Amino acid sequence: MSKKLLVAGVMLALVATVVGGAVVANAQSVTCANIGSMLTVLGITDATKVAQANAALGCSAAVAPTTASFTRNLTVGSTGADVTALQTKLGVTPATGYFGAITKAAVVAYQTANGLPATGYVGPMTLAKLNAGAVVVAPGTPAAGCPAGMTCTPVVACPAGYTCTASNGSVSTTGVEGTLTVKSSTLDLPSTIYKGDSKVGVMALKAEAKLSDINIQRVKISLGTSTDIYRKVFNKIYVLDGSTVVASSDLNSNTVVKESDNTYTITLSGLNLVVAKDASKVLTIAVDVNESIDSTVANTARVFTMLALGVRGVDGAGIDHESPTTAFPRTISSISAAQIESATLKVSTNSATPAITSVVASAGTDKDEADKIVGLVFNLKAEKDAVTVTDLTVTANGTAVNATGIITTAYLYDGSTMLSNAEVTGSSTTNVSIDFTDIADLVVSKDTTKVLTVKFDVRNATTSEKSVTFSVANANISDENSLGDSVTTSGSAAGNAVKIVSSGPVLTLTSKNLTKETTVVQSTSTVTYKGTFNFKVLAGARDVVMGKVASSSPFAAATSFAVYQDGVIADSSHINGYSSMTTSFNDPSTTVTDAGSDNMLLADGNEVDIPVTITIVLINPAAGHTLAVQVKDILGLTYMATQSDWRTSAI
Repeated sequence: MSKKLLVAGVMLALVATVVGGAVVANAQSVTCANIGSMLTVLGITDATKVAQANAALGCSAAVAPTTASFTRNLTVGSTGADVTALQTKLGVTPATGYFGAITKAAVVAYQTANGLPATGYVGPMTLAKLNAGAVVVAPGTPAAGCPAGMTCTPVVACPAGYTCTASNGSVSTTGVEGTLTVKSSTLDLPSTIYKGDSKVGVMALKAEAKLSDINIQRVKISLGTSTDIYRKVFNKIYVLDGSTVVASSDLNSNTVVKESDNTYTITLSGLNLVVAKDASKVLTIAVDVNESIDSTVANTARVFTMLALGVRGVDGAGIDHESPTTAFPRTISSISAAQIESATLKVSTNSATPAITSVVASAGTDKDEADKIVGLVFNLKAEKDAVTVTDLTVTANGTAVNATGIITTAYLYDGSTMLSNAEVTGSSTTNVSIDFTDIADLVVSKDTTKVLTVKFDVRNATTSEKSVTFSVANANISDENSLGDSVTTSGSAAGNAVKIVSSGPVLTLTSKNLTKETTVVQSTSTVTYKGTFNFKVLAGARDVVMGKVASSSPFAAATSFAVYQDGVIADSSHINGYSSMTTSFNDPSTTVTDAGSDNMLLADGNEVDIPVTITIVLINPAAGHTLAVQVKDILGLTYMATQSDWRTSAI
């Protein structure tokens, strides 16, 4: 035994000569991986002695690198042996084989250090890096990537297959003096803080290291001159590096210090956060907000101040540095009610709302009915909390509502599900309210949008055109948050007019296009615009008579189309360079020519496609003007005259 101890002593002397706790250069010739082997050969099996020898070299263990090959994508919820191998490789302990929040954080750190998108998702890029064998851990981050139980430092060779830089709290620029500069950061912090918020940013600072790595040790913040800020408003404070907490402290009388100038300060120490040489880090000061705050306290401005010399760091030469030279504040004007208490509902018109259109109500025994015509599509968007709508009133306006029996029933739909229906009674005015009460299960989830549709039935339509327009005002919606309290409702929705007749033509525009061609002959510039429109015409409940290509044509240029110059409707005398405007179309072969030579007839129930070309000629027009063509009056229908859907693009 005495011989073994003697040999052990000699070997340990060769391993490291420790003077006052410092490891001299000859230690560098021995790696972490063979310490345990040497001691085992010598017959020294005491784990404490093994650990002491490892510590002398700067290693906490001699663990072999993982050699697992990763073949599938991994994410939160994944399980299996490859998850265990991943956790071992990234230093996650215990290695449970379940991919949870801790494993995701380690993956984010690994991706950041290796220049990968920091998603926390192990996809093809991250798999390739993991399978390459080299693991890089950025200075200032936990030693994720070194084997479990080992911290690799610049003075010790890491295990084969690993390239590890300084772990958290160590600097790689040993013996080098540096500088530390701290200033306010332009990081985009939330403009509104709510009761019950967790880790909400209230201030951001940028720490920059020059010439040497800087180990940030401490941050000192002023909370102002009132104890309310930590007694009644905030209960915990953090220093965040991205989303990682590097220091935190409860806010109470034991942690907050009253200074000689009657301000209250909090010191967050033990950061051990390394800012690499010639690099910078943006740190966020964040707080937890009390769930319940008195309104007078919540509405008082609160000021957080980064104190002059409030950030202390240590460079590679062991010299302390303090910054900033001048304090800088950030003010929180007030604390809003908890998001659940400040929930809102926004009302708006959905793009699926029909344009102005004509409806032929020709069903039923008397050929004067139509069911579930779409009148309005609108959005309800809930923000900050789920909102339950209990009652909703829709307004119907137009000549159809003061004519008894034309509109009889209105419906409210959520997709294909009918939420409610209501009787529509005739009114002495052109305005009537339709009340959808006791709407069942209309819950708009937080930060989502419900799309609702108003439909209506027509009875007793006549050959005389009647119209109706539906709208929803925010004041006519009864709603509540998940606590049962009323919410703030804003916005409105309005549909377009629906024209109702018992018989007549139904016109649909299926396509539109405008082209421009310029020719020059003997210094005369001729610009020709050609607009092509394709119409579908349906004869509803009666024959429709249309003129042919003559003065009686329903597609005559002057009466059927309008020209917009530079976005404004203009007659021929005001169109720059105007020469002529003509239209042409072919008689549909499916129509029956009427007795009159200038007319053609579309029989009841038949439908036909009619392409129409409008040609506008300009002579020597001035440059810089645009033209567009608008449908305004066809077959006696004029509802499309100002609708941009019936207008070509401007060229």
